[in-house]
Amino acid sequence: MSVALISNLLRLSLATGVITLASVSSAIAGTLNVDFTKLEGLTGGNPGLTGVYRADLSNLGFDINSIAIADSNSAQGGQPGKFSGFDLDAIKISNVLVNNATDAKNLPGLDVFDFTPSGTLFTPGIQRSSAEPTGLFGTTGGNIDNSVATLQNFDANASADANAFGLVSLGDGGKVVFNLKNPISNTTPLYLYIGEAGDNGEVASGQITVSDKPLQVPEPTTLAAISLLGIYFFANRRKKTKAA
Repeated sequence: MSVALISNLLRLSLATGVITLASVSSAIAGTLNVDFTKLEGLTGGNPGLTGVYRADLSNLGFDINSIAIADSNSAQGGQPGKFSGFDLDAIKISNVLVNNATDAKNLPGLDVFDFTPSGTLFTPGIQRSSAEPTGLFGTTGGNIDNSVATLQNFDANASADANAFGLVSLGDGGKVVFNLKNPISNTTPLYLYIGEAGDNGEVASGQITVSDKPLQVPEPTTLAAISLLGIYFFANRRKKTKAA
């Protein structure tokens, strides 16, 4: 196959890749960071040291299809090893406004979350010192294990020993995306409640965003387009060198 033919094929592949990349870019339209207010008191399991934060999602101007929580990657606060990073106790969305952690625990949330691996896209962060091969707490095989994390309930045992339960640690720089089972209209009052096991302030410096699109891992065609870009430049340079 001639260099010219390879070059033409790669041009076509790159054009397709650019369209795909544009589609990925458009998927973040309607995405914004949200600000939280800390509620009064603490809740959780035993010990109950979960701080609860509330964000007002009313009247955002778009329906919500996904929510992403990312650790701030500050490498400060909390515990090292499998408990590194932001420790998520629970996440709820409700039409009801409450002002204290106990009420948030008892609040029935909207049935919009799929806590299985297909509905929670987890990118584990780094374990600070003494990394454990079993992975971050509340995970199994690189996915969130909701039989341990129980993200639907504010029930975390906020301890770094065998008693720990009811939370997932994201790791330093880790991220979890919740693709909702169905879009949520925010024309009515709508509130997001997040539980931070340990109440050490990590959620205040974390990154929480909502989007009007389900979020996905980049398609293989997109990754292939990026790789083809380098191949194209190599082939094109070889063609010019041969002509010279």
